[in-house]
This record gives sequence, structure tokens and C-alpha cells, in this order.
Amino acid sequence: MKIRVLLIFVMAAMALGLWAQSDNWEVENPIIGHYLSSEEALGNVAFTRNFTPTDPPAGDVRQTAEFDPMEGVLVVYPLGVPYELVAEMSQDATVYTVVSSSSQNSCNSNFQNHGVNMDNVVYINASTNSYWIRDYGPWFIMEDNSQIGIVDFPYNRPRPLDDEVPVIVANFLGVNLYGMNIEHTGGNYMCDGNGIGASTDLVWEENTNLSHDDINQMMQNYLGIDTYHVVPDPLGDYIKHIDCWGKFLDVDKVLIGQVPSSDPRYADYEAAADYFASQTSSYGTPFQVFRVYSPGDYWNATPYTNSLILNNKVFVPQTGNQFDDEALAVYETAMPGYEIIGVYSTEWLDTDALHCRTRGVADRGMLYIKHQPIVTEQPIGSDIQIDAEIYTLSGQALISDSLYVRYAVDGSPMETIPMTNIAGNSYSATIPAISAGNQVSYYIHAVDLSGRSMNHPFIGAADPHHFALSAGQAELVVTPLELTVSLTPNSTTSEIISLSNIGGMPLNYTIAESPLTDWLTESPDAGTIAAGETTDLTVTFDSTELTTGIYTCSLVISDDRREETTVSVTMNVSGSGVTSPQVPGHSALIHNYPNPFNPETTLTYYVAETAEVSLKIFNIKGELIKTLVDAHRAPGTYNVVWNGTDDAQTSVASGIYFARFSAGTSQSMKKLALMK
Repeated sequence: MKIRVLLIFVMAAMALGLWAQSDNWEVENPIIGHYLSSEEALGNVAFTRNFTPTDPPAGDVRQTAEFDPMEGVLVVYPLGVPYELVAEMSQDATVYTVVSSSSQNSCNSNFQNHGVNMDNVVYINASTNSYWIRDYGPWFIMEDNSQIGIVDFPYNRPRPLDDEVPVIVANFLGVNLYGMNIEHTGGNYMCDGNGIGASTDLVWEENTNLSHDDINQMMQNYLGIDTYHVVPDPLGDYIKHIDCWGKFLDVDKVLIGQVPSSDPRYADYEAAADYFASQTSSYGTPFQVFRVYSPGDYWNATPYTNSLILNNKVFVPQTGNQFDDEALAVYETAMPGYEIIGVYSTEWLDTDALHCRTRGVADRGMLYIKHQPIVTEQPIGSDIQIDAEIYTLSGQALISDSLYVRYAVDGSPMETIPMTNIAGNSYSATIPAISAGNQVSYYIHAVDLSGRSMNHPFIGAADPHHFALSAGQAELVVTPLELTVSLTPNSTTSEIISLSNIGGMPLNYTIAESPLTDWLTESPDAGTIAAGETTDLTVTFDSTELTTGIYTCSLVISDDRREETTVSVTMNVSGSGVTSPQVPGHSALIHNYPNPFNPETTLTYYVAETAEVSLKIFNIKGELIKTLVDAHRAPGTYNVVWNGTDDAQTSVASGIYFARFSAGTSQSMKKLALMK
């Protein structure tokens, strides 16, 4: 602690000496420190803040993330970054250069001499106090998914020229400007583009006039931040900016610095990493936390988290130390599909580098895909629906044949399915049922007539969304769970029970009576139900040979999960009792006696008019056991004996069998119980 205070004091003293040489120190020292100078800290610099608060945007608001589509990047001249970086950025994006009119020619000449693509250079004439445009520059938002706007805030430095830059940029770009009255700084802020933001507790220290709830509410109103993580600063430095040690790489990815265990800040760094690992991303999953090794004290470490994401490129600061390659490898692992570019400079400071000196400019004609990825296990054998909202801020229509979902199972070649418009900006595609596999990877692709193309996630096939496939479990739902019928003697009726498999895999079931009856028949009494399907079970009640009274039993339905569902069954037979079967008015199997039986039973059937008659015995699996009758019959009542053997005259085992009778168009069935 003494060393840190001494070093800060030395810096302050040096700055104080500069100020003491002139009454106009601020003007004569345009590129001043990232930190508060002694003059600024002591209030010795003349300063009038020209900040105008406004009402927040009306309607929905979303703050764009660094990894959203960018039309360009803001830098300040004189530069705080190497010309080589500007040249590289200018190959694919517009370099909006904030420069005083008196310095524009000098800037133009230097850009040309260093290979900058001048077709992609746009000058914004304005004077500045410093090149730390990340800290004071504009915060871009999307209003009602239709246009880009800018949110301004009181910059936490008494630097009026810097503080005015968001206003100047908003006017230059022709976008709406909103004033959020929270003293802040861009280096101490990051967001995921989906309603989550993060800062160190510096934001609380510098806004003591506001409660924490007030700050959260304003962040929500102006920026659409629903979850605002305010965390301690593990670096423990003079500036307390989160980009010195942390960075959102994607909606569900966070990069956190790492120091050796011998470093006194080690526990604080690990606590920061553990904190984010325990938090839920906007995708509904825990953040993936990546670590980048940044050893050294406050003054000679490389802030590898102080990088810049610009569309499909990531620029990472390099200082030539032994950990540079390792840092690049971390980015390559965390951000597959991006081009990772190391940027060497002797001008990088210990706690900040190129992120602090650049700021992306959100694409005003952005093609935006709003999609909540599938992250939970999906059942094998079921269609999977992919939904999204797609907005074209350019006003140009989507190209329908370039609007699709690409997916692959377990790394197989990707297949393409078109997305169709459901209503308004809502689109949908259905991945057809997958019969086998462990994981599905997918991304959404869209193109509009402005020439813009967009993926979700941004990098597309190189780093798609993933979800697991699961055979799941069969789950049986039975409706109803109670059957009650009323019959007169010598009559029949049928009821339906629905068996639904709401699980993710096929289900096998069997039906058993408890106790066994001779007045109830179930068809089918066993079977298979596919995932998501329903089958009907026909339950037939037969009061033949029964006296008046109430008959009860239970149907026990067993499934693959070794679970049993019980259906209560009641049959009320009322009216004149009978002691012998009566001939029905149509062809039918009247009864069998005895039942249960051993070793034989007599089946009685009635033929109402001359017909081809069939009477066959089937086992519980539906397999034909015995043909008792297959002949032409005249009208009349017939008896036939089944002796419990099959067609090969082999005795069959004890169990339930079914006698199926047909005569012309008439059919009927009886359940037989062989008890040995």
C-alpha cells in the first residue's frame, strides 16, 4: 500500500509541476493522462460541464454490445494507437477520426503515409482533451428495433472538450441523443447486448447522490439493462475500470485476467472469476469464464483484456513479453471463427491499451436477429422449432431464399432448412425429428437487400449454438381414471380410455385386470406408443350370464418406467336377472362356459343369417393359436369346444386368450381364462 501511494504521489507531483508552469495547463497539454491529474483532482482546472439530461428513449431499448455489427470505429488524432492498427481497421470498417480542423491535414498525410485505406476514413472535426475515447465517447443503443441512437452521460473527468464528443458524434451521424445523468466512464462498463451490464463499484462511489436502485433503474430506462452487475475491482489500481481486467466476449462468455498465486491480488481475481461463473447469462446458462494470464505489478503488466472486437476481428494488445502468445491462444480458444490479431506497441500502458483508445460505431443499418437459443435437452424423435425475430434497420427487405437455419448432429455436415415468416418480424424453422445423436449445433442466417448478412450467433458456423439430445423417458398419461357403466342383462357396451405418451421415447404398455373378470375385455391389451402420440384403449362390458348387481375391478396399466396406473371400473347390471344366455338379434359369440376353465370350455355362437363364419383363438400378444370354426353356416345357435390346445394339438399355457368371432359383417370377441 505504501508503494502504491508513493507512486501515485510522484505522478501527481510531476503533473502538478507541468500545471505550475502555465496558467493554461489544460489547453497546452491536450493529451493528458488516463488518470485524474493533480490539477483535476484538486479542482485547479477551470471546468464547466455542459451536460443536458433528457427523458429516456420511448419504447424498447437495447444497448449494443461490442460484438454487435459495427459500421466503423472511433479514434482520436493525435492517435493513441499505432498507425498500423488504423490501417488494418480501415480495410473493413470506416475509421471515424475525431480531429481538430487545424490538424486534419496532418492526420490525412500521416494516414496516407502509413497505408490507411482513405476511402474508409471519415473526419469528425472536434477538439478533445485526450484520446481516451472509450471513456467519454458515445454509448450506442437500438430504439424499438428500428434505429440507432446515442446515450450521453457526465464524463467522470473535468474535461469539457472530451465530454462534448457524444453530442458532436450524434449530430454528425444524425441520430437521436439522450442524456443519462449518471457520472460514468466507458472503460468501467461492458454489456452483452441482451440486457446485462457490468461495472466496478466506482459507479457507486462517483454517484453518491443516487441510490443503487436509482442507478439500476436509470440503466434500465436509458440502456435496456435489466441486470447490472456492480463488482469490486480486483486490480486495486488508481482507475477502477473493468476493462483493465474483464471483458464480455459474447453473450455467454467472459474473459477475466489472472495473476500468480503469489500476487497479493490473487484472491480478488479468483473471486471475480468465480462471481461471473456463478451468474446466469442472457441465454439462461452460466457464463463461460476464460482466463488470460497477466502477471506483473500495477505498472508493467499487459492488460490483455483491453482488446477491441470489431466485427469478425479481435485486436489484442502485445508488448513483446513472454505471455503474448499465450494471451492470443486464449482468445483463439474462446472466440473460434474470429481473426485474432496481436497489436504491438510500446505505448500501451499497464492498465489500458487499445480498447481504451477506440470505440466501435454501431451499424445504423444493422440487420439484427433476436433469438433465445435452445439450451435445454431436446427429445430424440420430436421436431424442434427454432424461433427468431429479425429486424432490418436499413429498411430493406429480407431475401427469403437467404433466410435459413443450418444445423448438424454430432459434427456431421450441416443441413439447411428455410425460415418462414409467422407474423410481422417473427420467423420460424423446424428441425425435423432426429432419430439418434448426442448434440445438435445450429445457427440462423439472414440477408437483406442492403447487402448485409447476419448470423446468430454472430460468427455463425465456426461457433454455433449447441443443445443436447436425449432419449428422455417415456411418460404415460391415462384418461379417464374411472369408468362406470349401467347395463341390462345380456347386453354389451364399450368405453374408450386414452393412453398418451408425453415423454421423449417410445413406451411399451400392458393391461391387467385385478381381479380377473369374465365380463370385461380390453383391446388392445398391450402395445407400443411412440413419443408424443396417443392410442385409444377400447374397454367392452358384457352382462351376458350375469345376474343383477354391481361388478367392480381395476385395470392396471403398466409401462416401461415400471410405473402402474390404475383405472377403477364399475358395471351396474339392473333389470330382470337371467340364468341362461339369450339369443341376440344379430350374429354374435354369445358366451363360453365355464370361464375360467380347465381343461376345456364350450363356446356358443349365434348365426342370424347364412354366412361365412370364423371363430379363432388368439393369445395376449395377438398371435393366432387355434382355428375352431372356418365354415359356411346356416342360421342357428352352435356350440364348439376348445380343449386348450393350439392348431398343432399342443396344450397351451395358463393365461388370458381371446375368442374372435365373425359372421358376415358381424364381429364379437370374448376373453377366455385358462387356469391350470
